[in-house]
Amino acid sequence: MEILKKLMQFQNLTEAEVQWMVDFFLDENVDEQEKLHILIAFTMKRETTEELTALTKALIASMYQTQPTYNNAMCVCGTGGDRSNSFNISTTVSFVVAAAGVPIIKHGNRSITSKSGSVDLLEALKVETLSVQNATQDVDEKGISFLSATETYPVFKYIQPIRKRIPMPTVFNIVGPMINPFQLDYQVMGVYEPSKMSMIAKTIQTLGRKRAIVVHGANGMDEATLSGDNLIYEVTPNEIKQYTINAKDFGLNYADNASLIGGDVDVNKAITLRILNGTEQGPKRDVVLLNAGIALYVSEKAASIQEGVHQARKIIDKQFALKLYQQLGGVSV
Repeated sequence: MEILKKLMQFQNLTEAEVQWMVDFFLDENVDEQEKLHILIAFTMKRETTEELTALTKALIASMYQTQPTYNNAMCVCGTGGDRSNSFNISTTVSFVVAAAGVPIIKHGNRSITSKSGSVDLLEALKVETLSVQNATQDVDEKGISFLSATETYPVFKYIQPIRKRIPMPTVFNIVGPMINPFQLDYQVMGVYEPSKMSMIAKTIQTLGRKRAIVVHGANGMDEATLSGDNLIYEVTPNEIKQYTINAKDFGLNYADNASLIGGDVDVNKAITLRILNGTEQGPKRDVVLLNAGIALYVSEKAASIQEGVHQARKIIDKQFALKLYQQLGGVSV
C-alpha cells in the first residue's frame, strides 16, 4: 500500500492523500488490521498542521456538507490522552457555563484513554445524548445539548476498537474536539501535548471560530490545572496569542494534579454531583471554577478570566448549574 509505505518513511501526506485515508477508515469492507497499520504509522510519523487541517475538514465534510449553526454556540472539550485519570472536568464545566447563558453543544465520546469518558458519565447521570437534528431544541429549551461522537460521526464507531489497541493517543484524540457537527462560534480545547498546540490553534482558526482558547494544563493535563502555569493559545480570526495563566492569579489555591484524580464512572458521577450541589469545596471545585472562568471569558460572557471565575462561583453557589442539570432529567441529588 503506497500511503502506508510513505508514512513508514515519515513522509507527509498531501491533502488528497489525507482524504484517501478518511475514506479508507470509513470503508466497512476494509480489514481492521489494515486500518490499524495506517493509524499506527500516521501516529508514529506525527501530523503536520496541513495534515491536521485537511483531516479535520475531511471528517466534517464526510458527514456534513453544510454544518448546522446555532448562534454563539460553544463546546468545552479536551483531547484526553494525558493519563491523569482526572474526573470529568470539562463535562462538569459545561453545566456551569450553560447555566450562565452560553449555548453549549458538547461533543464527547466514551472512554478510550481514561476510565470514564464524557458519554459514560452522562449515561450514569441519566442525561441523554441527542442526535444532531434534536440538539437545537434542547439548547433552545435548556441551554445545553450533548452529542456522542460515535453517533455524529460513524467513523468513530469503526475506528474506536482500533484506537483501543494502540497504547497511546492518536490523531483522533486531537480532531475529536474540533469536529463538532455544529459550526461553533466559541471553543475551549484542552490538549495533552504542548508541542501540538500551535498546529491545533492554527487549525481551529481556519474553522472560523469567533474566539477560542487552546490550553495545556500545568504538569501535563488537558485542562487548566491548579498546579502551576497553564499554557494558553488564544485564537481570534486574525491573531493567535500565547501566554500563561496561574490559578493563584484568580484567588484559587494551589493543588497538585493528584488532587484531581477521579475513578470509574460511579466515582466521577459522585464528584460531579458534589460540585454541582455545593458540597465539594476543595481542589476539584476550584479546577471547575478555573476552567469555567476561561470558558466564560472566551464566550464573551465575562470581560476577563478573573470575572469568569467569579461568575462561575456564583452560579454554583446559587445552584443554577444544579437546577440546569435537573432540568435535563438527571438523577436525584
